[in-house]
Amino acid sequence: MRNYFWEIIRYGFGAGAWRYRLEKWAWYVHDHIAPRVRMKKERGHRIHPTASLRCGHNISLGVNAHINQYCCIWASQRARIVLGDNLLMGPGVKIFASNHGTGREKVMTAQPWREKDVVIGNDVWLGANAVVTSGVTIGDGAVIAAGAVVTKDIPPYTICGGIPAKVLRERT
Repeated sequence: MRNYFWEIIRYGFGAGAWRYRLEKWAWYVHDHIAPRVRMKKERGHRIHPTASLRCGHNISLGVNAHINQYCCIWASQRARIVLGDNLLMGPGVKIFASNHGTGREKVMTAQPWREKDVVIGNDVWLGANAVVTSGVTIGDGAVIAAGAVVTKDIPPYTICGGIPAKVLRERT
């Protein structure tokens, strides 16, 4: 028991522990607080505290839009993400406005970025763990099934699913 006490004192309050806490706090501010402050938000929106956001100055959030827990909304320096009114986003949804290239001439970490806007219309439901890639537009009233990977534009008022996502039927 005595060893545990000194271990707590030694490692819990040492310089390494304080550095770790500071790094965690800096990450939280970078990932959660700063982007929210810089986002363009309309009234009635909800953003879960676990949502991860990047480049908040390039994210627009519509009236009554909802970003659920564990969602990643990552705009980029040169590409926006526009989220429409009355958007319903399930847990774990990921939306990316940029992506790495895949050419053989450079290692993956040195690949050029592909940055394109993502636009999601009004009255859209993105099911849990859906992924929306850069350059995609999802029309008003669309429903994206859980786990779908959206790589191409989705027409308004359609229900889509799959990897890659395709239109399954019209919304009635």
